[in-house]
Amino acid sequence: MFRIQSHYRRVLFVTEILHIYSRVSTSVQELEGTSIDTQKEIGIKKSKELGFRYQVWDEGGQSSSKDDLLNRPVLTKLLDSVNKGQVKHLFVFNTDRLSRNEQTWSFIRLSLVKNDVKLYTATGVYDLNNPSDKLLFGILSEVSAYDNYLRSERSRLGKVKRIRQGFWMGGPTPFGYKVVDKKLSPEKNESKWVKFIFESYRDGKTVREIKHDLLKEGVLTRRGNSVWALGSIEKLLTNTHYGGYYIVKDHKSDEIIRVECPPLLSSTLILQVEKIKASRTRQTRVSESNLKNFYLLREFLFCSVCGSRYSGRTYPQQYRSTYYCPRIERNYVNEDTGKTQKCSNRRYLKIDETDNLVWQTVVEVISKSHLYKDKEKGEILGVQQTLSEQKEEIQKLKTKLKSIETEISDLTASIVNLETDEILKRRTSTEVRKILVNVEDARHKCTSKKESLIQQIYSLENRSSWNDWVGEFGKRIVKMSDFSPEEKSKLLKVMIEKIVVQTVDIQNHELTIHFRLPYVNDALVRKKKPKKGDSYSVRKGVTEISVPLDSSKKSLNSWFPC
Repeated sequence: MFRIQSHYRRVLFVTEILHIYSRVSTSVQELEGTSIDTQKEIGIKKSKELGFRYQVWDEGGQSSSKDDLLNRPVLTKLLDSVNKGQVKHLFVFNTDRLSRNEQTWSFIRLSLVKNDVKLYTATGVYDLNNPSDKLLFGILSEVSAYDNYLRSERSRLGKVKRIRQGFWMGGPTPFGYKVVDKKLSPEKNESKWVKFIFESYRDGKTVREIKHDLLKEGVLTRRGNSVWALGSIEKLLTNTHYGGYYIVKDHKSDEIIRVECPPLLSSTLILQVEKIKASRTRQTRVSESNLKNFYLLREFLFCSVCGSRYSGRTYPQQYRSTYYCPRIERNYVNEDTGKTQKCSNRRYLKIDETDNLVWQTVVEVISKSHLYKDKEKGEILGVQQTLSEQKEEIQKLKTKLKSIETEISDLTASIVNLETDEILKRRTSTEVRKILVNVEDARHKCTSKKESLIQQIYSLENRSSWNDWVGEFGKRIVKMSDFSPEEKSKLLKVMIEKIVVQTVDIQNHELTIHFRLPYVNDALVRKKKPKKGDSYSVRKGVTEISVPLDSSKKSLNSWFPC
């Protein structure tokens, strides 16, 4: 009898407790104290009305929209007590304090029904085993879920609007930027190293060489590391922010949003880097990462059989170095994957002989080319301007580009304002859509003009750099011995597109040199009706020349094109 009374008294004690659960959606509300205090006061008042003792379960500031209870430790403990039969009376200010998420709310409601828990709110009491209360409670739950959907949608639309206005979406900024007034702004120290990386890549340096330069200069990554990862540098070279824009995707609507930001680099430099990236295959980047020796022609030599770019190898103990097709090595590495390709070219080229033959052939062709000379050079490139005129034209185009960019920015702002009017019901959707079609069309035309201007600037600056190069090297071109290996490499990159290697037999090869312009066998032809000071025209030559290479000879080939 004593045990029965003791058990009865223990159960009675548990059921006389009103468990008060309080929560706010943000930590700001929790710190202000108003919402939490209000919920507690009303809960304590309800416990006094019922003649119950009370226990407060304070969650503080936590979101109610998550798909699980991982961010709700206090509610998790409360539900554990519910499932143990220790809670029979539960108070919440309103039902959405428990959860606005449909799946989570279903789980909570099931626990309350299964354990015969009465739910008290500021407006009444619900017996979840009573059909009427159960129906009303279900309706309130759906209303809460719908309210949560509206909140989420308003939040999403607000974020999209701010993104369109150029506000940073949060998270770490790209290297070279910082956040000022919630928008991206150039970071002075980092931005100069962004320019350094792009210029180094444009000038022919590999990613690994750039990595070593950054280490030598003491440039730190965003995480404070002195050693840059190769992947980080490669990713930086693809970042569109430095050109003045970035792309954001709204995953719910799949809308692609182009956001303008302050550019760190000129459009010309970015185009130059993109062109070089496109010309460098993946296999080149991988092999460059292990490159220890300088090879003059490694960038240009291609196998005529499999199309692979040639590799270089040095044998210090044997005092020799060679160019060779690496296909057999790559087939061995990819043997398990099945990504192999047959190549019958197993012969190598002696580096010294090959370098000398190609260099002398290029010098011979260029020194005889009329297109290379100053007078004909201007005609073939379509340039009739002096260097100062070119610079003046470039400046005019840049001024136009700036004006177009301003116009694009204004049109983008107009689009944002129109969409805002639609959201706020200031204009009808039909009216907004009609206007948007015209504004989008105008922005598209401006963007096309912008791209055209960038291409023109790029072309003129390339011509200007060509003139600078001729001024530096033109008079020395006939003196082969006067060029350093780096100067030779610089000239070949300007003049040559590629060199195709064909193996004729065990010792003999044929090299086909592809020039970027038709320098080979061009000529001056006298015009039929010459004018004073303009009696000749240039007959264009061809872009290719084939030369034999005999690897059996220790001496340099003496063959030169006529």
